[in-house]
Amino acid sequence: MLAAPELDAHPRGTGALVAAGAPGITAKALTHVTAKWDWVAETAGPGVHVLRLSYGRAGQKSPSARLTDDELLSLALADASAILGTSLSADQVLGFDRTRWGDALSPATVGARDRVDQVRRAVAALEGLEVTGAWLSGTGLASVIPDALATAGRTRRDALVL
Repeated sequence: MLAAPELDAHPRGTGALVAAGAPGITAKALTHVTAKWDWVAETAGPGVHVLRLSYGRAGQKSPSARLTDDELLSLALADASAILGTSLSADQVLGFDRTRWGDALSPATVGARDRVDQVRRAVAALEGLEVTGAWLSGTGLASVIPDALATAGRTRRDALVL
């Protein structure tokens, strides 16, 4: 969380994906949380912004894994500054947290869709069993939430039919 009124204009909209090998940027993505979700902006208050930077790509060790929190904060500020096109500094930081995710990326490999289809067929054949999550639907809320809602709908329907 940053005191950064210069971000009120949302210079990159709700965020940006960064191409592998982009010069001067280590992050793979930046989410401008307060630009993406109004309720976060309302909670944070005027001129305060929440940013989320993501590090690590499928099949590679995360470049942030061996960094201390202070080192990661410095890297995140440098990356956010480069991505957003504005200078951000440590004295603007109101809060910082680190979340480590192991094996959080869906396997976008050859045959992954076929394996997901196999799992879904096998689960459909077992009465009363449902499964959901990024490992089936893909990463991101836009993939996971509709799949979870559909799963919950089937579970509810099946419970009402019994």
